[in-house]
Amino acid sequence: MQKLQYIDIKGKKIPIIIRSFKTSKHLKMYFKANVLYVSKPKYVSVKKAMEFVHQNEKFVYDKYIKVEADSERKLKSWESGEHFFYKGEKYEIAASNCNEANIFIKIDEEKKTLRFSYPNTLNPMDRKAYIDKGIKKLLKNNTEILLRQKVPYWSNITNIAYNSFKVNDATSKFGSCIPNTKNMHFSSRLIMLPDDKVDAIVVHELCHIIHPNHSKDFYDLVRSYIPNYDEINKWLKQNGKIIIF
Repeated sequence: MQKLQYIDIKGKKIPIIIRSFKTSKHLKMYFKANVLYVSKPKYVSVKKAMEFVHQNEKFVYDKYIKVEADSERKLKSWESGEHFFYKGEKYEIAASNCNEANIFIKIDEEKKTLRFSYPNTLNPMDRKAYIDKGIKKLLKNNTEILLRQKVPYWSNITNIAYNSFKVNDATSKFGSCIPNTKNMHFSSRLIMLPDDKVDAIVVHELCHIIHPNHSKDFYDLVRSYIPNYDEINKWLKQNGKIIIF
């Protein structure tokens, strides 16, 4: 499991995760939500990676301030009173600790709450890491269930055949398509969006099987099935950040 740490720059405690990759040739860093990710070659030590961050403190600090300004993109602490989006609606987080050995997570659709309890023994950093992992798994499972209904349905409506689809933890794209294989990939975060937005995303990717581009013909085909696609697309660009945590 990736370990979350914090680095202090100008009084800001910035969350940071350092990861090693066999294929990495250089040190790189980027923000995902407001967590700073640093990728490094296997042979580079964590100490050297931290030195690299400190050498670029101005960039890190300026970027963090910009990201932090967007409250919806702030790192979730999973504390009671925070909010989380599910099926396009805002759910309130209700957290509590317990004497159990495992973390318990439940979505209560009736009361619009995301409830979880965690062992008393977990420190805040480990607690967040475990809860992140548990919620990502829950979202993936629920998105797969949703798409097993929606993808075949829209395939029949559009008369566009597909080969398969997979669900991954993407946050930069809602979906993607490989036209020559008729395979599609969707973000596990789709379950966080309103139902009509998910429909539009599914149709968008199916239409790429016919038109592997963003030409006028492509958009005309999408709009023939989703007449208000332009409005939905605008909403996704403005509100897509709700899937980030």
